[in-house]
Amino acid sequence: MTKTRSSGASQYKSFGLVLQAMVVLARKGDTCSSCEMAELLSSEATLLRKTMAKLTRAQILITKEGRDGGYALNCDPEKLTLADIFQALEAGEACSKAVNETMCGNALGEQMMGACSELFAEMDRSIVVVLEKYTLAEMVRKAGC
Repeated sequence: MTKTRSSGASQYKSFGLVLQAMVVLARKGDTCSSCEMAELLSSEATLLRKTMAKLTRAQILITKEGRDGGYALNCDPEKLTLADIFQALEAGEACSKAVNETMCGNALGEQMMGACSELFAEMDRSIVVVLEKYTLAEMVRKAGC
């Protein structure tokens, strides 16, 4: 049960880590290696690369190979919303998935999933609605970077 409970929470932790990395990239305005970002964030480069890969697939980031390689923003921080980042990480349904995974596999669990599914879906949507109000550039300014 512990493993299932942490699945949703880990997606939110990934969002927190990536949000910090995105602020670093926006502030720098140039390519930044995963090792450099990991050091700034007191994190692990391998964990960062794993989560940043999702943003690369979503074309939010571009990667550059080689000695001066790393990650760079592929879009304007003034137009990139936190919802774009959150959804690229596939964290958009983290709440409902995490809660549904805790439901028991019997008749009661099925009844509870049916009773709560609309509520959990609304919770997921509300998170995205809030994140759509903020851009990466605003986060850079708020962080004082």
